[in-house]
Amino acid sequence: MRMTRKLIGPAFAVAALVTPNVIAIFGTVKAARLGAQGHASLVGLFAVQSAVLMAGLSAVVVSCVLALYHRPAPRRLLHLFLFCSLLELFYRFAYGGAVSSGILLSVPETSNRETGELLAGHAALTASLSLVALLAVYALLVSWRTDVRFSLKRCVKAGVIAASAIMVSLAIGAQQAGSLRALETVARKQMQGTFPFDVVNALGEVAIGLIDTRRLAATRADFLFPNVSLLDASARGGETEVYVIAIGETSRRVNWSLFGYPRATTPRLDEISSELILFEHVTSNATNTILSVPLALTRAGPATRSVARAEKSIVTLLKQAGFATFWISNQERSDALSNPISQIALEADHVSFPGNMRPGERNGGFDSNLLTRLDDQLARFPKGGKAVIFLHMEGSHFGYKERYPASFARFQGGRGAPRTLPQRQMRLLDEYDNSVSFTDNVTRGVIDRLTVCGCRAGLIYFSDHGERLFDNGLADDDFGHGFPTISREEIEIPFFAWLSSTYRRANPALVQRLQANANSTAQLLNLFETITDLTGVDYATRSAALSLFSAQFLAPRGLEVLNTDEESVSLAVEDLPAGGGRGR
Repeated sequence: MRMTRKLIGPAFAVAALVTPNVIAIFGTVKAARLGAQGHASLVGLFAVQSAVLMAGLSAVVVSCVLALYHRPAPRRLLHLFLFCSLLELFYRFAYGGAVSSGILLSVPETSNRETGELLAGHAALTASLSLVALLAVYALLVSWRTDVRFSLKRCVKAGVIAASAIMVSLAIGAQQAGSLRALETVARKQMQGTFPFDVVNALGEVAIGLIDTRRLAATRADFLFPNVSLLDASARGGETEVYVIAIGETSRRVNWSLFGYPRATTPRLDEISSELILFEHVTSNATNTILSVPLALTRAGPATRSVARAEKSIVTLLKQAGFATFWISNQERSDALSNPISQIALEADHVSFPGNMRPGERNGGFDSNLLTRLDDQLARFPKGGKAVIFLHMEGSHFGYKERYPASFARFQGGRGAPRTLPQRQMRLLDEYDNSVSFTDNVTRGVIDRLTVCGCRAGLIYFSDHGERLFDNGLADDDFGHGFPTISREEIEIPFFAWLSSTYRRANPALVQRLQANANSTAQLLNLFETITDLTGVDYATRSAALSLFSAQFLAPRGLEVLNTDEESVSLAVEDLPAGGGRGR
């Protein structure tokens, strides 16, 4: 009995190290079948090479762990580290991939409420992992003082066999890759997809990013855009101008009736569709908020992310031009890991997060509180003033049913749904569509307020990214965003502009150019210069052709997207897959 208890620690350690990679091997086989397009030999080679490499790497790690297990410090550190396997297993089962730097960055940015909603959405998985967590705690307690010694000779033998398996895998990979450089790239990706190397690599990437942020903090703090000016300043001097940039959350374009969805999810915006300029081919440059929003509001791109660490955002440019700037958010402020969205928000003259709201403003936590707070600012806004107001929504972030009041539960029981799904999936689709309908109501409320203003006013609405919602048929159980592969539904977003009659009369050529570009392919990295033109601002180092108001606007030949590994991926506009598939 005593010996059995002593073995609980090492047994748990081995299981925790091996299980994620067993899951990964099955995922690799599935991904290979999806990508091979009927070539059985290619499926076999890909699956064997990946499986042998992952198995070899796992065996090497297990051999080292057992060889050192009798040493107290490595043993205790190991069991503390193995709590990472809970996140690894959750992401493997729910999203089909390894932990990445983008996932680690998202963890501290997720509020307790959102975490609870996410775990509730994967109830069976959460319950199973809760048992694993209890076992992890027990294994840690048992192993803290328990000295178990394994034969060093046998561990070395197992390590040698494992190393041989890795060499066989690399030999197969070399035959497939055709060059050592290509083999190095493939092997590195596969190693980064193997636990615990994926977690260690992700931690390293996060640390490098944090160091880079701290290194450039002084540069960013002192940054100013050069030679900023307000165009036609004398003519506009006494005019009131109010512009709203509405940042949606997790909203996919395909579920907006404004963009052709069969269900009437956006009835209030549909009523004024003739007043809107719709962009039907806009994509996000990332599939999670922490990566996407900085790319939209700074001059950074997926391949030039360090720009966002060294420069300030569009908020500072507008301040330099003389605009009063407001950041009104229904998302919690986070200062963890030098959160880039909070840094952008704090550039504004006036900042309001949920923690700053008065009790009467909360409106149950729904996005309608943004309207209450907007009313408060507009009521105090001076005549002849100029302001840009950023509204950051909760939108359609999971859990969907928490994003709207009961009165907006318009879609139930799958009635009017454009596709047939199992009951649980249909319920989530209904709830998602209800959340879109509530976003429609809030956004129309903003437009109504700007209309009453009677001033030069405009609104740009965009979502930070989209969402998967069982898009590949009855067998597809994927929902959410931030998957290791990129799908169309995760990056195709609603994007539109509304301009007041006063604005249109004052800027007919500008409006005409915006309308002319409405059918063009665009990305959120076009937003910075688009807002610059919307507000009539100029500065010395502009890339004016990136603006959707530009007569020289050129649609991108390819789409640049950051994946969850924070790597810039180039996607052909016409070849983006509908579902993306799981795996790497």
